[in-house]
Amino acid sequence: MGQTTSTSLFRAIPPERVGLSGEYDHNGLAKRVSLALSRTFEPDEIGKLRISQRGAVVVFIGDISSQQLLIRLVNVVMNVSGTTDVEVNGVAVADRLTAYFNQPSRASLSTLLRALRKNQSVI
Repeated sequence: MGQTTSTSLFRAIPPERVGLSGEYDHNGLAKRVSLALSRTFEPDEIGKLRISQRGAVVVFIGDISSQQLLIRLVNVVMNVSGTTDVEVNGVAVADRLTAYFNQPSRASLSTLLRALRKNQSVI
């Protein structure tokens, strides 16, 4: 490897480290994802969601209103350059719990458990 080749390798910014204006930014992916989500969703839909990154993996932590919203969020994030995966383990989905808490019963608990099992196989 010649001097020119090794120098150009160090000048290239990894896609997950590109900031909002094309500069190097250690948290560039998370910032670009936040911008994309704010342009796509209403503030009340994503207001309780915290976004960070671990390398090229976008990490969601917080509360959202529905499983459908989570799917839409992940679809938007996967289209942001530099994203390789989305971690949603830290997300609480309210609609699954609401039915159980409003009318706790065996049937609503069974529905909640089925939804959780289904979500684990999807994610």
